Amino acid sequence: MDEFFKRIKSKIIDRELNKNNLIEAEKKLIDYNEKNHIAISYGLLAEVNYWKGEIADKSEKLEIYKTGMELGKVGISIDPTNIESQFWTSVCMGLLGDEQGILNSIFLLGPMESSIEKCLKLDESYYYGGPLRVAGLFYHRIPSWPISKGDNRKALEYLQKALIYGPEFCLNHLYISYVYKALNQKAKAKEHLNWIIDFAGVDKFKIEIDKYKMKAKKELEIL
Repeated sequence: MDEFFKRIKSKIIDRELNKNNLIEAEKKLIDYNEKNHIAISYGLLAEVNYWKGEIADKSEKLEIYKTGMELGKVGISIDPTNIESQFWTSVCMGLLGDEQGILNSIFLLGPMESSIEKCLKLDESYYYGGPLRVAGLFYHRIPSWPISKGDNRKALEYLQKALIYGPEFCLNHLYISYVYKALNQKAKAKEHLNWIIDFAGVDKFKIEIDKYKMKAKKELEIL
């Protein structure tokens, strides 16, 4: 990754320290794409849209995730081996499906599974076990046979491995708690939810981590 993209990535990482960082990162990438055609640039734009969607109003999320997915697809068309494009496309695709509802998103299941499989082959460790995390949530969320391929046992295997790469990444703990709950292993689900609640975190990610803590507390209340 050259210096330009390192600077962009730094702004994305520091998105909570200055509310303009994400806006600036997006603008610089769009400007860059007017003269260049490089996969990682589109992959990082897909990531920017993921983070924009995280803080957007409910009414705006669908279009943001759709934009992120389409930008990521451009990156994939340029270089299918670019992990940023493959990963953030799959993430935006999954969130788009959540916003639309499963019945309106059946057409996304095949492309998303294909994208996840490519991510796993490229670098399963990327972003704290991101491809494994997305795979785990995918197989947990989708309908089981005969409608689709949903499988909580398979989801559990992916998420257990994601925790190896990201033992202190809250989403790995949150997602595996969903699966343990679905498998009626409530004690293990509580263990991961309490881990999130007790996690000291990192100051520059306070808003993100506080959101996960709130979700964990709500999950514990209904467990």
